[in-house]
Order: sequence, then structure tokens, then C-alpha cells
Amino acid sequence: MINVSFVGCGGMAAHYIDVYRTLDYARLANRIDPAVEGASKDFADALGPEIDAVVISTPNHLHRAQAVAAIEAGKHVLLQKPVANTMADAEAIEAAAARSDRTIGLYMSYFDQPLIHDLRDMIAGGWLGDVVHCYARLMHKGGMMWSREALQGNANWRGRVAETGGGCFIQLAVHYLHIFEWATGARVARATGFTRRLHCPGLEGEDLAAAVFQLDSGAMITIDTAWCANGEELAVHGTLGRFTYRDNKLALASTAGRFAGRVARYDGGQVPAFGGPQGEEQQMEVRPPAFADVTNPLNQHRQFLEAVRDGRPAPVSIASGVRDLRIVMALYEAARTGRAVEVA
Repeated sequence: MINVSFVGCGGMAAHYIDVYRTLDYARLANRIDPAVEGASKDFADALGPEIDAVVISTPNHLHRAQAVAAIEAGKHVLLQKPVANTMADAEAIEAAAARSDRTIGLYMSYFDQPLIHDLRDMIAGGWLGDVVHCYARLMHKGGMMWSREALQGNANWRGRVAETGGGCFIQLAVHYLHIFEWATGARVARATGFTRRLHCPGLEGEDLAAAVFQLDSGAMITIDTAWCANGEELAVHGTLGRFTYRDNKLALASTAGRFAGRVARYDGGQVPAFGGPQGEEQQMEVRPPAFADVTNPLNQHRQFLEAVRDGRPAPVSIASGVRDLRIVMALYEAARTGRAVEVA
């Protein structure tokens, strides 16, 4: 039995805590959150000898102290993205993880989605040809709500740059930065872009960001994020095909033939007389699995617990999350200076 301490129970954590109540080889030993009724307010309760694993879903600025303490106490740790609010804190967590023989990982919710794994298989199998452009848009209006609350005297940690590390971009873009490097096998080499605070005067960070990244393959990534508008889209374009996912609708087109993945299907179709050389577009509905769906073998919390049980590394490493944060910080530097920034 894996005894788990769940640190931070609000926000998105409330959607996946039931994983730890459902699996028969895990037990939710305690919950720690000063704002949740019935939960402990003392983080030290996560470090007791009866605790095997600690799941940390707290504000970014708390990650270093909590994650390092849990790692040094010999616990398995799953940490919510982003790794931390600063590079120094992220690198300290990475160093602690490197010294540990436990399972230490990062929670990236998009890896729950079978479609993301299908995308990687398409790219690896050459179904899209050579990838030339990746695009993502992830936007919601949460910032406008937090801004109103802050102006009324109820500040939220997401509105303070010292606690988040930035604004909408650090919170949202890390998902797609990680996915695009992981799926393509290429690395971001250069960053440029813009950040603005347009409609959230109660927040310190940006509520709108537009970024362009050059990969070491020569391909490009464009990522748009916002806390003052709604919208989500993922698209990858290659020399043989294209992949677009928006509003739970997947559109595929390729001249590379059939594809049968976990959820994505393409029957080959015909190359149209007009519309270019990338095959006939086909569409299908693909709904993401629930965050607490333990029947989903790709559920990242289930996979973390399986890795702990079996003595394996976590599905997503802390080091890869530090890499994501380094790219985010390059974008922020580019936005401040108005110059493209090299990414090591």
C-alpha cells in the first residue's frame, strides 16, 4: 500500500484527488491545505514516517521549500507544473531530485489525453512528413475574475509575479512547450514575443502573450495565451499532412495514407483536385478523459503511482519541467528587451 499525503487540495487538485481514493494499492493518508475544511494546516504532516508519497499542488512559490523537504525526507514526489516560480528554485528542486533514489516527477495533465500520444506517433512515423510549424492557443477569462477580486481587496496568488513567476504565459504555455519538444524530438533554440496586461489591472503579470519559437530543426512554434479571452487549439503542420484539434473536434489530412491510433483515425481518403497536396480532410470528435479517470492507462496520477509501486522513474521528469521553465523565462526576457533570446 502506498500511503499518500496530498498537499494543496483546491483548484485543479480537487478534480484529481479521487485517483488516490480509488486505486486499491494507494491510500490517501492525509490532506494538507490551510483553506480546506477538514484538512491539516501543517506541512510537516506530509513528512511523517507513515507517508510514502507526497503530491504537491500548491502555488508556484511554495514548490521549492515543499518539494525539497519531501525529497530529502525520502518521499516519492509528484509536483504540479510549473516546477517553480524562478529558475533558481526550479534548479534547486532538480538538484534534490537528482540526489534521490525515489520516484520524483512532474504532473502534466495533457499527457492524460490519448490524442497527444497519437500526435507523437504520427510525427515519429512520418505521417505528417517533416514538421514545419506547431501552433497552440490556450486562453481563459480567469484573470479577469482574479483581477476583480484583487481590486475588491481579495488578492489571489496568481496575481503576484513574485509568487507565480509571471502571468498567463508561465501558467498556460508550459503545457504546449513541453508537448511540442516531446512530440517532435526537436528543441527550442530561440524565443521572441510580446506580453501585455490589457484587461486585468488587479494582477501584476500579463493577461495576454504571443510567442514565437524557433526549433533547432528549423521549424517554428507559435503559442498564444490569455487570461482575458477564451479559446483553445492545437495544430501541427508538416510537409505531408496536418493535425488540428479545437473544441473537441480533431481534423486530419495527409497524403501519407491511413492512420489508426489510440483515438485518432484516418482512412486515407482521396487527394482533392483543389485544396493542395495534403489529402482530404477528415474530422472526428475526441473528448478528453476525466482527470480522475483511473481506467485511463495514461492518467498521470495513476502512472505516477504505478511507477512508485514498480520502482520506476516518473513519466515526466523534473529536469524536463526545468527545461520548460527556461524557455518561458527566455520569452519573458525577449518581451522585456524587444530582442530574440537564445535558449541553451
